[in-house]
Amino acid sequence: MKRIVIDASVVIKWYLPDEKYGQAALEILDKYVSYEVELLAPSLLEYEVLNGLLIASKRGRIQEIMVSTAVEGFLNLEIEQKDISFFYPEVFSFSESYNLSVYDSSYLAAANMENIQLVTSDETLYNKVKKDLKWVKRLGDFSI
Repeated sequence: MKRIVIDASVVIKWYLPDEKYGQAALEILDKYVSYEVELLAPSLLEYEVLNGLLIASKRGRIQEIMVSTAVEGFLNLEIEQKDISFFYPEVFSFSESYNLSVYDSSYLAAANMENIQLVTSDETLYNKVKKDLKWVKRLGDFSI
């Protein structure tokens, strides 16, 4: 079974239908729930998704009542999460090498440690690493 790391920018698209490449994100979710792909992420994924949904609610992009439903649905997916304490030196290395936040670098480190692809729709992250890290894929260009 194919395994990939996804970041919060992909997960948020599952709940915000107006997002660019939302259908591509939903295809990944569909493959996951039908056991065709295994999803992984660093342990900060939950915090980033919850924060993203809360911000989307405050901006009127998702109804406040839907946030709880979305969070419950997301948590019930039980995406495998890796504790970053096991690979923090790699997180710091990516952060320093590419001038990235620890958050973004955590996804890179998780994918690198597992030797699998990272799928993101974060254009800033993608553009900073695309020359060197060919295993980082932009959601709009990714297919399973």
